Amino acid sequence: MRVRGAASIAAALLSTGVAASAATAAGGPPPPTGVGGAKVQLVASGLHTPTSFAFGGGNLFEGDGGAESQSGPPSGGGVYVLKGGTGTLIPGSPQFVAGLAWYKGALYVSGGLFTGPTTSKWQLLKWSGWNGKTFTKRQAIYTAPKKFAGFNGLAFGADGRLYVGVDVGLTNGNDHGPAKTPYVYDILSIKPNGKGFKVFATGIRQPWQFAFPKGSSSPYVSNLGQDKPPKLNPPDFVLRVKQGDNYGFPGCTWVVPAKCKGFAKPFQQFGPHTDIMGMAIIGQRLYMTSFLGTAGKGPGGEVVSMPLGGGTLKPVVKGFVAPTVGLGVHGGSLYVGEVTGQVFRVTP
Repeated sequence: MRVRGAASIAAALLSTGVAASAATAAGGPPPPTGVGGAKVQLVASGLHTPTSFAFGGGNLFEGDGGAESQSGPPSGGGVYVLKGGTGTLIPGSPQFVAGLAWYKGALYVSGGLFTGPTTSKWQLLKWSGWNGKTFTKRQAIYTAPKKFAGFNGLAFGADGRLYVGVDVGLTNGNDHGPAKTPYVYDILSIKPNGKGFKVFATGIRQPWQFAFPKGSSSPYVSNLGQDKPPKLNPPDFVLRVKQGDNYGFPGCTWVVPAKCKGFAKPFQQFGPHTDIMGMAIIGQRLYMTSFLGTAGKGPGGEVVSMPLGGGTLKPVVKGFVAPTVGLGVHGGSLYVGEVTGQVFRVTP
């Protein structure tokens, strides 16, 4: 199973029965297991598809992709504040949230509102004035053009600019080209006030989540390979992206290296079905969630790490009963979102 984009995750789980088996397990889903002394603690449950996290003002915020609906767009998505073991939806949230970032007292959100089965409105939002229940000041710093496919994760670089990935096609079924929607296969960049919009890099099929090393504006980015045709089985990647990079997709997938001549090279290549999703940095190591585990067989995901300079993957947490998507970092601990709607704190 090759799942691309959080809006399709719940549907894939329903088709495989993972979500149902996790929800009906006696006593609830069992917790995952830390590797090499990593400590794992349940933080919250009752959510849907945790995609992203942000920490600000003493609060833990979670971005959620929602649950698949048989009759329309995902339901239950949005921005939640996590407290006391559960999450409270912040009123007026987008129906689908892929990315969160806290910057200078404000929460930045990449999200979408679904106006029909194949139509949607995508915005980058700036929320401030948190009063303990909601944000009293809200601004859309960027509204995407018509036929836009969707936003993925976002993060701030050391230059104070906001970086966000463009989805391959949450509503139009575009898997691997030709490009049908504005800015598809791009990473975009914008100032916190909504000015200075530009394309940062291109030729990236699914730039899902970002992690910036301290003092850098060159992010690590998880990039998910295409689904079709099924026999192609392209690798997945972590990229270290610089301004102006072109990674050559859809012509270049690294199945045939000769087709990638002249394009930027991935920082690290992983096997098909590795599905690197969330990204976070602690010290000199890059931490990642793998959707169905690095063997690609599931049913649950893993948390893995590798040196910032690249190298062999090291397991951090195993034994998730369902896929893992979101990953955040705060105070030396990781926060992991599992598609059972649970969030775990992991201290490596």
